[in-house]
Amino acid sequence: MKVLILYNEPALPRDHPDAASEAGVLESVEAVNTSLAAHIHRCFALGLGPTVDEAIASILDLEPFDVVVNLFEGFGGVGRGEAVIAGLLELRGLAMTGSPPECLELVRHKPRTKWLLAGAGIPTPEFFLVSPNCQVDRAQFAVLLEQGPLIVKPAHEDASLGISLASVVTTEAELNEQLKQVHDRFGPALVERFIAGREFNVSVLALPEAQTLPLAEIEFGEAFPPDRRIVTYDAKWAADSDECVQSAVRCPADVEPDLAAEIRREALAAFRATGCRDYARVDMRVDVQGRVFVLEVNGNPDISPTAGFAKALEAGGIEYDGFIHRLVKNAYARRPPA
Repeated sequence: MKVLILYNEPALPRDHPDAASEAGVLESVEAVNTSLAAHIHRCFALGLGPTVDEAIASILDLEPFDVVVNLFEGFGGVGRGEAVIAGLLELRGLAMTGSPPECLELVRHKPRTKWLLAGAGIPTPEFFLVSPNCQVDRAQFAVLLEQGPLIVKPAHEDASLGISLASVVTTEAELNEQLKQVHDRFGPALVERFIAGREFNVSVLALPEAQTLPLAEIEFGEAFPPDRRIVTYDAKWAADSDECVQSAVRCPADVEPDLAAEIRREALAAFRATGCRDYARVDMRVDVQGRVFVLEVNGNPDISPTAGFAKALEAGGIEYDGFIHRLVKNAYARRPPA
């Protein structure tokens, strides 16, 4: 089988604050290539970028491949263009791994995803979309802040981009500062009710039937104040930082059976409602009263060997090479007619 591994060529300078998250895709490329070579596939890797025109030209000039392993995450360290590239692959008639373009477009837009989840009866924290230069209803936010802390995050990004301990706000001044920072760097902001409690990552595997892998829980240490236990950018990407060291992931999580069953039900419901395919990760929180909330859905999460999805595979007794082989085989079965 002739397989193309498609990814975004890192373009950010090393001193850029988001460089680590952008360069993380290279670990996935190497691991996937090694796994497929072990199954005697003919593998080729293509990095797209740095300009949109060059990327589109590369897609249009592609020779026929049996399957494209789609690891493309966006241009310049942000998710811009992820769904478009997937759409071009579909238009070229190429079978690809992972979620379809309409799903990738949806889940990249966090407010739209949450509107869908809420409409489907899937619990998600109360939220507001705040666009740059819009008139903020200060009275409304003052009432919200009286009811508890809020969290401010980019509305269209993942990988914890733009999220720090300061993202959790308790005063109007803190809210305004975080809105300004998000607007200046990323554009629209999502202001969400902060759910104090436990955080879980639920990896979903659908090759072909959707199933949840062993649950993973973030165990926050002393680097995180009790009221600001969140997965920050540093916790995810700054390996030597206190936040990274003190946000270990326990997988399988130590969670009571009834709660685990509820988490799994809501994760599968979110996976299906958003149209994910092959594999995904659903990020969730459980408040002190034991209520489950879906924070977001990640359609094509990081599948490098050190990422959470790979750890969930291991905890579930699934070999990484076997997962990659099944991923490609499943995509090949979806290939369009000649």
